[in-house]
Amino acid sequence: MSELDETKWLEAIPDAVLVVDGQGRIVFANQVCQELLGWQPDELQGQMIERLVPGRFSDHAAQREGFISAPMRRPMGLGLELTAVHHSGAEIPVDISLSPVTLDGSPHVVVAIRDVRLQHEISEKLRLLSVAFDSAASGIIITDRNGRIIWVNPAICSMTGYCADELVGQRPSILKSGHHDNKFYADLWDTVTAGKIWRGAIINRRKDGSEYDEEQTIAPVRNHGGEITHFIAIKLDVTERVRAERMLRETRDELARRVIEVESLHDQLREQAIRDPLSNLFNRRYLDETLPRELARASRHGTSICLVMIDIDHFKRINDLYGHAVGDDVLAKLGNILVSQSRAGDVACRYGGEEFAVMLLSARLEDGINIAEGWRQSFSSIALQAGSVLVNCTLSAGVTEWIPGETASALLARADATLYLAKDSGRNCVIGAK
Repeated sequence: MSELDETKWLEAIPDAVLVVDGQGRIVFANQVCQELLGWQPDELQGQMIERLVPGRFSDHAAQREGFISAPMRRPMGLGLELTAVHHSGAEIPVDISLSPVTLDGSPHVVVAIRDVRLQHEISEKLRLLSVAFDSAASGIIITDRNGRIIWVNPAICSMTGYCADELVGQRPSILKSGHHDNKFYADLWDTVTAGKIWRGAIINRRKDGSEYDEEQTIAPVRNHGGEITHFIAIKLDVTERVRAERMLRETRDELARRVIEVESLHDQLREQAIRDPLSNLFNRRYLDETLPRELARASRHGTSICLVMIDIDHFKRINDLYGHAVGDDVLAKLGNILVSQSRAGDVACRYGGEEFAVMLLSARLEDGINIAEGWRQSFSSIALQAGSVLVNCTLSAGVTEWIPGETASALLARADATLYLAKDSGRNCVIGAK
């Protein structure tokens, strides 16, 4: 039996193993070669080793010859990126060891080829993750179990103003701004050490002392035994967004205040448009708007309405004798009586000059006469001081009850005619007419 026959023990090695003679010809291949390289062992025997070397390595034969002339063991794990050609033509990542031996008195080389595809995939994934972490717009901090920083990405440095060397070895508390109390940080720490993910907003401080808003997610990392070994914090600088939201909120609040002011001003202007400033009663414009509407409502519901027309007796004489200030006071006093002694829902208006009109809702003629008589008595009992003289005033009133189907202008005309009946009857009286 030759020494080459004794290489059968190489079948027990978990790596693909080839024995190559001094001319570079494969004289032995174990069964693992089929699993790794796709070749049956007997298909490889007799082929040149270059059959498994990528074509771009055109100088491999010269290197092989140099190795045979000065053989030296080369172990695996040197970090070289090596590939072998699969039976399909694809290249697969491998690690290779070379061990020179003498078989049957001639130099040979035992080539062990290890499958590193899994390690290559893991390494590639780690490389991609490293590139992703380094280029991520979000800041990333990795701490150990005790919360001490062991790695940061460049975005954290841009966000905080600290370089990586200044942060590694520190705790994230180096960024504290003072805006959050101890309970805030205690709750955060209790959450992550319990194995839960913490998400929240926080205000931190940069190296230069300026503050910034960030949204942060902190996730615990466990080992195979389920123990927490690290924490990864993903940080997003949202300062501009928070500032924009705050400005939008302030603008919205300011706009709301302006709307309230405008609405208030509108209400004031509306009041000014429908109010008589001297008597504080509604004005004729308001009566002209309201009377037709109330008559339509009364028609729908079958209710009654009375209209009272009032005139201050000899008002021009009061102005001429005592002055317009006293005349204005007289108008205001009557206005106060009409407001204070009217029922809820009744509409009292200064119709013009010394003439007033009151719309009494759901009132019959008798009701209107009684109410108007009360106003007359109250007004006549008032004495106004005009210098050293006390001035007493009286009023005349005409009361009419609306006739269903009657227009507002017709009702006003009848009420005005009834008022003139009261004035022609000697004034200081109330007259009612259907």
